[in-house]
Amino acid sequence: MIQRPPPGGSVHNPGVDVHPIPGLEHLPYAEVWLHAVDDDAWRAASEDARAIDKTGLEVWTTTRTPEVAPWLEGKGYDEVRRYVISELDVATAPDLGSPAFEIVTFAERPDLEEALHELARLAYADQPGRSDSRIHNWPEWGLRAHRPDGFFIALEDGRLLGYGYLQLEGETWSNGFMAVAREARGRGVAGALKRAQIRWAKKKRIATLRTANEVRLDSMLALNRRFGYAPVYEEIVLRGPLGEDLG
Repeated sequence: MIQRPPPGGSVHNPGVDVHPIPGLEHLPYAEVWLHAVDDDAWRAASEDARAIDKTGLEVWTTTRTPEVAPWLEGKGYDEVRRYVISELDVATAPDLGSPAFEIVTFAERPDLEEALHELARLAYADQPGRSDSRIHNWPEWGLRAHRPDGFFIALEDGRLLGYGYLQLEGETWSNGFMAVAREARGRGVAGALKRAQIRWAKKKRIATLRTANEVRLDSMLALNRRFGYAPVYEEIVLRGPLGEDLG
């Protein structure tokens, strides 16, 4: 799962939040959602971006409004990332057996915070299209903001292999960011973490889980299919220039 632009608004664009890209604040782009073909909203978002010294926009939209991406491409925008949003019916999810690695929670092992932080630094930068990521204050928003008993950690002989957590946004439960150590990738760590997450969700009687995965992560998409996740829609991220200066 990835971080999305939060709801909000500004003087120029009520209801639309324009801000530096989380983890990529040093880039010249401001981040915003656009759900409709709306030149006024785009120009207003551009004004907000200028106000925070940005020279371009990173716009999020979805395949639920398929007309938005071609409209932006006509303004010189290029697609840089795309995420498949999938959903799992927890009650009917198959039981694929016990995790292949030792799984603990952060509630049980708070002493692993420093090691988790170091893994997060590497894993966020390893995401497709996010090699320049800088995760300032990660322990606050990436660790302590989540339920410690729903934050799962994979170990082997006491060594940290990976982590993954469940998060609640409004009434929607989702699989949060999952990180696997580089040397442990391809060994089934992600599957072990996901087994633990789904078992926990079943125990808590959570109805559905959502997850977001970049389309280039073939192994994660295949893993989701094995566990019973079904694609719902896609989120598209485009970068391009600001609209004409209204000042």
